[in-house]
Amino acid sequence: MISRSTTFLVVFFGILMVSSFSCDLINPEEPVPSFICIDTIVMNSAGHGNDVHDIVDAWVFDNEQLVGVYELPAVVPILKNGESNIRIRPGVKLNGQASSRWPYEFLEDFVQTVELFEDSTICISPNLPYKENAQTPWIEDFETSTQQSLTATSVSQNSVEIVSGAEAFDTKSAKLSLLSGQSIFECQSNQAFSLPDAGAAVILEFSYRCTRPFVVSVLSSNPGGSVQTPVIQINESEEWNHIYISLTDIASGFFSAQHKPVFGFLRNDGSEEEITVYLDNIKLSHF
Repeated sequence: MISRSTTFLVVFFGILMVSSFSCDLINPEEPVPSFICIDTIVMNSAGHGNDVHDIVDAWVFDNEQLVGVYELPAVVPILKNGESNIRIRPGVKLNGQASSRWPYEFLEDFVQTVELFEDSTICISPNLPYKENAQTPWIEDFETSTQQSLTATSVSQNSVEIVSGAEAFDTKSAKLSLLSGQSIFECQSNQAFSLPDAGAAVILEFSYRCTRPFVVSVLSSNPGGSVQTPVIQINESEEWNHIYISLTDIASGFFSAQHKPVFGFLRNDGSEEEITVYLDNIKLSHF
């Protein structure tokens, strides 16, 4: 005959075993991640202008599966160890918007098989060249003494000035300005560009600083006529910034057109002080 105390012990230890098993199911042992650190992404722009850029993100893939988009500098957890195929794609803010992260398609991805170890960090420093099929038909850094590729339009009340020293980004930059009594400034590229359609990426990028907002537009011309389309208003900034502007919709919206980027601004508040916009490192890219 089994005593009551023996029965109690059997039930008690049974409950402990079930409880322990249940805890294992509810709180399974979590895997220990490996880590990849990426401080910066370097752009190797040989044959495509200078290396000025504002690459702010790393799009990280593990065996072709997107792990995430990480703002640089970044430490990226990878939930595995051993050999792994890591792909890193550079990312920028499209149209200057933090909410519009875009993988910069014109540069090669960093791809490498790396050995990952639990709770250990491997640092990677991607140095990325342009893809072979990337086109940069307009490059302007204002460093040469020959004719520059920006010209004031017929409506502008002032001309494009090339400045150096403290005013410039590097050695030389373009200065667009309105003096006292002047109210309209507008300039455009000297060359008209044939751009791909069907939704192919077309990006205009440049460095700038300005005392007033200015507008970037595109003058599109085909046998049917010409249309000037505003793209974006850029707000004033005392510091130099670098921006990437999508012209994809415009390039895809005009059949057999030639396109000229245009920069312009107005004085409409009755002020008398000089208004200035500085531009540098202009690049138009597409495939």
